Amino acid sequence: VRITALDVVAALWLAGFLLILSVHTWIYLHYKNRLMKSGMVLKDTVLLHRIKNLKRELHIRKSVSVVESPEAASPMIIGIFKTVLVLPEEEYGEEELFFILKHELVHLQHKDLYGKLLFVVASALHWFNPCIWLLQKEAVVDMELYCDESVVQGANYAGRKAYTETLLSTLHRQCAKRTVLSTQFYGGKKIMQKRFKNILSRKRKKNGLAVLVGA
Repeated sequence: VRITALDVVAALWLAGFLLILSVHTWIYLHYKNRLMKSGMVLKDTVLLHRIKNLKRELHIRKSVSVVESPEAASPMIIGIFKTVLVLPEEEYGEEELFFILKHELVHLQHKDLYGKLLFVVASALHWFNPCIWLLQKEAVVDMELYCDESVVQGANYAGRKAYTETLLSTLHRQCAKRTVLSTQFYGGKKIMQKRFKNILSRKRKKNGLAVLVGA
């Protein structure tokens, strides 16, 4: 059988695709397993009532279980099929907890986990193209900006400022452990500055229609 250059290229592409997909899958499953093994399902009626009210406000019908885990680097939504809201073993103030819960549930409302899954598949298919990796990074940042804006929609300056303080407090507690298939996010100092500026700004945000049409 004659092996052509195209066969070699196809084999390299397939190897890269399977490797990247396997690495992401293993990291996700390993991290989720650690969270669930070390975690405890919360049955706090006050907490669950808050979540129920926020789900009603955001028109979310999907069931969400809540787990507290010492392995959690920060609050997050994880689970493509069975949704779990994971909280670190931390003490949160009433307002701080409200913002944290709403932020994570807005991610669920926007179906951001499915978007991130799509990014993983796209980056695996186009692993050789640096533009896809840059696009994935920018798209995740845009998810956070959109989520922030949804959380503070209709809030006054004091409410927006309180939300940035919650993000900052959460950031100080957060360590480096994370997986792409969760809503856990940091992004670095510059990205957080951009988020804070966006949250505190009173300017009307562009809807991005022109950019979408151009794309």
